[in-house]
Amino acid sequence: MKRLLVASALFFPLTAAAPVMAADLSAAPAYKAPPLAPAYNWTGFYAGVNLGGGWDHRSINTFNTVTGAQTGTASTGGSGVVGGGQIGYNYMLAPNWLIGLEADISGADVKGSGQIATPAVTIQGANKIDVFGTVRGRLGYAWNNWLFYGTGGFAWANENETRTQVAGVIGNATPGTAESASTTATGWTAGGGIEWGFSRNWTARVEYLHLGLGTNSFVFPVAQRRTDASVNADLVRAGVNFRF
Repeated sequence: MKRLLVASALFFPLTAAAPVMAADLSAAPAYKAPPLAPAYNWTGFYAGVNLGGGWDHRSINTFNTVTGAQTGTASTGGSGVVGGGQIGYNYMLAPNWLIGLEADISGADVKGSGQIATPAVTIQGANKIDVFGTVRGRLGYAWNNWLFYGTGGFAWANENETRTQVAGVIGNATPGTAESASTTATGWTAGGGIEWGFSRNWTARVEYLHLGLGTNSFVFPVAQRRTDASVNADLVRAGVNFRF
């Protein structure tokens, strides 16, 4: 009997405390996960600068401007520094896709030269792109503050060619005669890039573009020659943008 009384005395306090413990547990605040950081917003206007390198590739056909006969073929290339600025607008499409429009203009020092020599005649040629620009659409995939994009559209470039008669006589060009001609070439461009938003308003990018500038004519009246040059260029450049 004494053991039963002791056990009862121990049991009743425990059972009385159980509701109190349960009440304490139910009163404890529920765990709440910390809020997720907001996704990077690419929508809006931006402007920036860029710097890089360019490579010029051209195939050349030469014609006599008096007879119209083709007088030769050649190929040449050039390279140099390019740099300029761009402006644009991005619009985010849910959940990760982006469309945009961008225009840029750059100064350039992309130049090359070549020489054609025969036993009787030597001609020195030089070519240069000194300014170019594009207007392009962009389609990209945004992974938070990283953007992977393709781009394409319209391209133009100011081209210069110089012909120097080094030896011999062609047309009325005697040794030492130098003639220059220039034109504004138009065509298309396509490429792609990667852009990184390293702060709320600033982004950095690396971009590749190919420019197809068509076939353009350069006339040298003293030598009575016309050069038709089919021009392509490749650009690799880095840049930074400020997002408004």
